[in-house]
Amino acid sequence: MADAVRLQPLLRESTLASEAMRKLPQEAIDALTEAGFFRLLKPRRFGGVHARQRTMLEIAETLGQANASAAWLVSIGATAAVVARHGSEQAQSEIFRAPDSRIAGGLAPGSARRVDGGLSISGSWSYASGAPHADWASIGVVVPDQDNAGMQTFLCFVPATEVRLRDTWHTAGMRGTASQTFLADQVFVPEHRAIAFESLAAGRMPGGGSGYRLPLAPVAALLLVGPLLGLGQAAADLVLQTAPSKSLSDTSFVHQSDSAGVQIQVAEAQLKLRSARLHAFEVADALDSGEIVNGEAGYPLRALARAQCGYAARQVLEAIQILINVHGAGSFADSSAMQQYWRDANVAARHAALNSYVGYEIYGKSLLGVPERIAPLV
Repeated sequence: MADAVRLQPLLRESTLASEAMRKLPQEAIDALTEAGFFRLLKPRRFGGVHARQRTMLEIAETLGQANASAAWLVSIGATAAVVARHGSEQAQSEIFRAPDSRIAGGLAPGSARRVDGGLSISGSWSYASGAPHADWASIGVVVPDQDNAGMQTFLCFVPATEVRLRDTWHTAGMRGTASQTFLADQVFVPEHRAIAFESLAAGRMPGGGSGYRLPLAPVAALLLVGPLLGLGQAAADLVLQTAPSKSLSDTSFVHQSDSAGVQIQVAEAQLKLRSARLHAFEVADALDSGEIVNGEAGYPLRALARAQCGYAARQVLEAIQILINVHGAGSFADSSAMQQYWRDANVAARHAALNSYVGYEIYGKSLLGVPERIAPLV
């Protein structure tokens, strides 16, 4: 946490460069690496750093106040580390050999065929956050099962040097995440670096995961809420700092802070941000205490956590909308940090794992005893 605070000025200063380059400048990547942020949630035996989910959330929130893209890459990297821990011991020894190695990719499936010793994969995988900085690509594929009776999904880990990169990340916000597209054409993946999707869903780890069995779905969703919490607080801080000296146009109020309307709006925004934090940290504490678990018995709480993360993201968006209304039309000037917060939050909150209505449906089905499962990883 001390390092997250220490890096805020550098990360804040890197925002304009991140926007122009559509990726974090190397200076920011190096600073995050040297601080150990890309070791989070990796196995200790490979030099990784275990952290409570509450701490992970606080780190992402703190980094997100300065640069949401940087916070996003740290969160995505930690999630990828949890995914990789489901791989074979041989795969982990390769992926984690360098403690600061970075993983980028996604679960959207490409195509594959079985070959001697593994899989031959082809396809394109978009939204790979941090792709230009990655050492490893984690990419999903679908392949006929052994008896050709059905299809089986795998998540494959491939050295980034063995796939190509297409620059497809031209977006309104979160530009610094460089969430570009990986391309592969008949790339060989040895069997030991292919993780069956059902192993991810069930939380199966080699050797019991050395006692580390965090459910993947709630962890993945929760870590994406952290940068949003940071954006919301940054927007609130900006309004609270400027309202006492900023006039309220076309009114008799010399300062925004004199207006009861403004007072009510900032109170409502802060309560929405507080609601988002309360839900997010409740999920974090439930994960830290072991209350949320894998398996059928843990499904109701995983469903609740999925809904809470989506709800938290929605509360942040609503708070920022109120705050930008208070801050006024000047919010949309290129020179205003507010428009940056607004753009980044609206892009980040659209990640599939934070789709609030999907989360509500998952939770609602669980509450009503409807057996349909619409999200395999939950």
